[in-house]
Amino acid sequence: MPRSAYLSVINWPDSFDEPARVSALVQCAGMDQYQAMLASRRNTPGIMTRIDSNMRQHVANAMLGRGILCIAPTHDEVDQYPQPDHAHGIEQFPDADPARFVVVSESHAPWSFTGDQVKLVISGHIKSIDTKVESSAFTPISSASENGYDLPRVTRNIKVTQLLDFHIKVENEIKLVRLNGKKTRIGIVGDDSPPSLLDDSRPIELVHILMPDVPIDTEFYDFDPPGNIRALALKKGGRSSELGLDAWSFYSPWVGIMKQSLYGW
Repeated sequence: MPRSAYLSVINWPDSFDEPARVSALVQCAGMDQYQAMLASRRNTPGIMTRIDSNMRQHVANAMLGRGILCIAPTHDEVDQYPQPDHAHGIEQFPDADPARFVVVSESHAPWSFTGDQVKLVISGHIKSIDTKVESSAFTPISSASENGYDLPRVTRNIKVTQLLDFHIKVENEIKLVRLNGKKTRIGIVGDDSPPSLLDDSRPIELVHILMPDVPIDTEFYDFDPPGNIRALALKKGGRSSELGLDAWSFYSPWVGIMKQSLYGW
């Protein structure tokens, strides 16, 4: 579907049981009955299906007419969301009132923002599996070999990477700052050794302390990516069920677009 939109249900009406949800998806979005049943069981907010972008307003209006809170951002809108600034760290200026922070970036000069400019923080982690297969060598037949060859040795290493995405509105422009893994830091300006994201099993707690009023999304692991995002993982040798960086790179702007539509930032 070259020009697709993602029909995303933010919340179902409290009175909607599963048959009512299925009926809405079939009648409003033209979904197959079985696929609608599966989609209706997904966590919300969630993507129910992809639809033709030319029909998204019609479909969204039909869903809204039934009291279903939803949006249908296009693939282009998600793709054109500000690209992440992969920062070395975010540091707070001591004693600044209101609280002010500086982004130490890989790609350009440091820039600053205040706490009330942070509209959303998304916290989570991704897992990647590095699989290595050692080729077999000829040996005499033994109980540990077949046809005279040792069985290949397979080793798998699982890497966990903590991620924090900051959606910051500066001068009417959204900036996306990403802290990725143990080399990035959250700390105080002038502190030469602020904590790594991996030094704390719950790095989001530090965000709570430094930015207590910022809404924080921690629902990434309840996310069911659309099929085209799952296909990216397969192309790269992963598994379709894997929530890796491709899924995160879709999820963060998708949530940002959803929050913008709800709260107008």
